[in-house]
Amino acid sequence: MKLTRIWALLILIIFLFGGYGIYLISNTPIENVSIEEPIITEIATPAETKENEALIFYSSACPHCENVKTFLKDNQDIKIETKLLKIDDPATDKNNIEVALNKIKECKLQDNWGVPMMYYKGQCLMGDEPIIDFLSQFK
Repeated sequence: MKLTRIWALLILIIFLFGGYGIYLISNTPIENVSIEEPIITEIATPAETKENEALIFYSSACPHCENVKTFLKDNQDIKIETKLLKIDDPATDKNNIEVALNKIKECKLQDNWGVPMMYYKGQCLMGDEPIIDFLSQFK
């Protein structure tokens, strides 16, 4: 009986901290993650989004988002208009979250999405490498 409780507790601990473990083994070391404010902080409203601009949704605590922001900072000559939209806090980022949810619905992603996410002309891309590869085409 005691062994069963130990196994149950161990499984619970693994379940609760598993996501953090995945974060720790990601490609970006924690010491390289910048917590400074984003390069561009804009608030979008559905009426302001342009057809030919790429909307990039990010979280300030996301190391992969930081890679995309660094790429944009280092490659300001990209021939596509980009807009970075922070979606951290429902209180301060309400409009950006609303735009993100509309784009997620448009791309039919439902619950299968994460940041960084880019929306461009009816298509959604997720992850730093696919986004950077796509934006590199516009150099």
